[in-house]
Amino acid sequence: MGLFGWIFYIVMGIIIFFLMNYLDNKFSISKIDKIILANIIVIIISEFLFKYSIRYTENIFLIFVFVLIVDIIYSTYVIDHDFFDKDNNNILFYVGLIISGFIINQQFINRVNSVFLTGEELRVVLWLLIIVYIYNFCNSKKLFEIKDKKEKRFMSTNSILNNYAKFKYAYYDDCDNDNRDISNILYAIMIYEDNKRNKFLRRIDNFKYKINGKKSKFGIMQVESKKFISDSESIELVSKKIIKIYNSSKKKNINRVFDKYYGYNNDDVKYIFEIIKKF
Repeated sequence: MGLFGWIFYIVMGIIIFFLMNYLDNKFSISKIDKIILANIIVIIISEFLFKYSIRYTENIFLIFVFVLIVDIIYSTYVIDHDFFDKDNNNILFYVGLIISGFIINQQFINRVNSVFLTGEELRVVLWLLIIVYIYNFCNSKKLFEIKDKKEKRFMSTNSILNNYAKFKYAYYDDCDNDNRDISNILYAIMIYEDNKRNKFLRRIDNFKYKINGKKSKFGIMQVESKKFISDSESIELVSKKIIKIYNSSKKKNINRVFDKYYGYNNDDVKYIFEIIKKF
């Protein structure tokens, strides 16, 4: 395989690790989903190697070994988490990932010259998909349904409520206020900012700050600062600003509070507030 083969495996391992982390933070996928998706990615990579006659497929499952190594380094030196914590089941996950990758590598990839379907096989699959689609179409009577034209929202109601419950549990003490409107304003901003810049991306920002020390946005509330700010500190800073704006508003107009805080009309965060204030 040679040096370039090992370099290729390392690079692919890094890419797959960060892709899996992004999907996990975005969609909260399970470890089984990660194993399946990672193997699908390796199968697709194998097809491109076959196409260009690059002989790196014989032990391509070794990519997952490098995913493991990257995860250990990232957990230890970037986010300062214990990779070997039994509650996370990381060891079991990687054992399953590497074993499944080895089996697919030996029993499938190494026995073919192309992992993609041939024209004849594709035609059969295509007709099966057409039949399934027609069945589902008729079964659901989509032809006769009248769809309500609703404005596309920044987040779904379920997603907002799930985040509200999660953040209320995690940051209740930081957002606790005698005035329920102020508490809900803080949660609305928190949900909005976290959806725009999730935890994984914020970790990358923190890592960049450790390297260049440049002014950046920190914490779950995304407060701009020249020094590092934790989630709780970001909530405290925003809380002080919101209380000041709220108390200066004569009619306690919530929309005006958001307008002054963001400096523009932010319909998305107002929509989030309207959802969570009912609970």
